[in-house]
Amino acid sequence: MKKFYLGIFCSLFATLSFSQDPSFSQFYANRTYLNPAFTGLDNGVSVAAVSRLQWLAADRGFRTYGMSFEIKRPFINSGFGIQLFQDEEGIGELTNTSVGLSYSYSIPLRNHHEIKIGMQGRWVQKSIDWNKLIFSDQLDPVHGNIFSTTAQPGQEYVRHTDFDLGAIWVNTTDIKLGKRKLKNVRTNVGFSLHHLVSLFNENGGGESLQNLDTSVPPRVTIHAGSVIPLVYYAGRKKTISISPNFKYDIQGENLTDFKRNFQVVTYGAYLMFDGMYFGAMYQNKIPILGFKNTNALIFAAGAYIEKNKMNQYFIGFSYDANTSGLGTRAGGVYEVALRWTGLTILQPKHGKKRKRGKKKPANCYKFF
Repeated sequence: MKKFYLGIFCSLFATLSFSQDPSFSQFYANRTYLNPAFTGLDNGVSVAAVSRLQWLAADRGFRTYGMSFEIKRPFINSGFGIQLFQDEEGIGELTNTSVGLSYSYSIPLRNHHEIKIGMQGRWVQKSIDWNKLIFSDQLDPVHGNIFSTTAQPGQEYVRHTDFDLGAIWVNTTDIKLGKRKLKNVRTNVGFSLHHLVSLFNENGGGESLQNLDTSVPPRVTIHAGSVIPLVYYAGRKKTISISPNFKYDIQGENLTDFKRNFQVVTYGAYLMFDGMYFGAMYQNKIPILGFKNTNALIFAAGAYIEKNKMNQYFIGFSYDANTSGLGTRAGGVYEVALRWTGLTILQPKHGKKRKRGKKKPANCYKFF
């Protein structure tokens, strides 16, 4: 019976209160969702997909799926993308479906620095199956669900448009540590603002299925990551690298109200060798380790597979081990990410080659 009530709570609470965006454990594997400025990061064409299954033991939990298609056009310093996204919650199948178009523009700077600015416009539909929900006035203490409800179901679906904006600073450089030089250290620092419609218009982005004046609250994401080659083998064709990563999300109606807003801090590192990687991340409401707030340990592993210069494949898997009171009974969190990149197709045959393109990090540690 506890599981039954939990399903009612998850579906109904998500309907009546403001929504919170799904958060991916492998956030750099789903880059355009993290920040639209990542659109067209890789040369040529990229197709990516992600599947996240969370707490399935709690009446189907949360199921999130995404897919994106991107093209980089370096001769106009631009990237174009299409993103499909669907999030399903609870036994009532509360579903958010969106289709987004994204664009990014790269501003090359000196010494292999680059600033990327991106934006995304989305069409969103939110729906629910009211027939699958059971309300408290339908329940008899002995016989269970035998009564009819006086609750008035709302709309089956609502639709609205949304808009996101982001920027990233990207740099590839050498770092000197005494007599030792770390070559091709790749770093990015980014900022993204999601649900701009709600930020500038209180009645914008309406998502209520019960005709309430609610909208998707704005979300700010700050992220940073580096890929640092530590040891070189076989004439620098293979390396051992470390990749520290950080992400901070805050979402709420008033972004300056840190006490009431939803906050998530995720940080950790990956170890990478010859295209393989594994690592661990810590996720919590605050950066300090502890068990007071909802938190998790994230374990991830994956690989880059390059069959030839034209095709590169990526696969990543992660598991979130809950360290809060929720424990393992809810079923944990599983996430799989895939990406294919056609490195040279759709590239211009003529045109000037930029000097900054000569310095190129090896594919085996190109994590983002």
